[in-house]
Amino acid sequence: MKNHVMKKPLKINLLLSLLFTYTLPAIAENHEHEHHHQNKQDSVIFAPSSDSVFNITDQWVSADVKPFQLSHLSGKPTVVAMVYTSCQYVCPLTVQNIKRIERALPANQVDKVNFAIFSFDSERDTPAKLAEFAKKHSITSSSWVLAQGHASAVRKLAVTLGIKYKKVQSGDYEHDATISILDSHGIIKYQSDAMNKNIDGATGALKTLLH
Repeated sequence: MKNHVMKKPLKINLLLSLLFTYTLPAIAENHEHEHHHQNKQDSVIFAPSSDSVFNITDQWVSADVKPFQLSHLSGKPTVVAMVYTSCQYVCPLTVQNIKRIERALPANQVDKVNFAIFSFDSERDTPAKLAEFAKKHSITSSSWVLAQGHASAVRKLAVTLGIKYKKVQSGDYEHDATISILDSHGIIKYQSDAMNKNIDGATGALKTLLH
C-alpha cells in the first residue's frame, strides 16, 4: 500500500512534466507565428488602380544631392522599398532581396526597370549617408535611386504604399518591410514581404510589365 501511494505522485509529476515539456513550446511557437504573421505582409496582387504613386509631388533629395520627385520614375516599371540606413538587419536584407530581383531579370531588360529606395529617417539619412549606404551594398547602377525627404513626404509615400512605421525613442524605426512593384504609370501591381527569400512573385510581376 505504501508503495502504491508513493508511485501515484510520481506518475502525476511525470504527466505534468510531459504536459509542460510539450505544451509550453507549442504555445510559444504559436504566439511567435501569430506575431510574425501580424507583422509580415503576405504577397498581395493588386487590381489596377487609378491612384498613381507618381502623382505625389513632394520634393526629395537623392544620394547624389539632386532634387528628386517620384514622377522622375515614370515610364518604367519600378521596384520600391522604404528603409533607413541605421537599420542593422531588416533593411539590408530588403536591399539584398531587391538586388536578387534585379539579377533575376534578363540582362537586356535590367535597364528597363527603376529601383528606388526611400528613407524613413528624415533627420539622420542625409544624401551623404545614403551614398555611403549605396557603396556598402555595391549599388552602382544608374537604374537605382536612393532618396531622403521631409517627414511629411515620408509619411505620404508610406501611406500610399500601405507601409506602417513608427519612430521609437532610440531614433530608430519600427516598420513594415515591403517591396512594391509599380507599373510604368506608378500604379501598384504587386507587393511582397521584403523578408521573403522567394522572389518569384516579384520577378514574375516585373516580367509581365516588361512584355
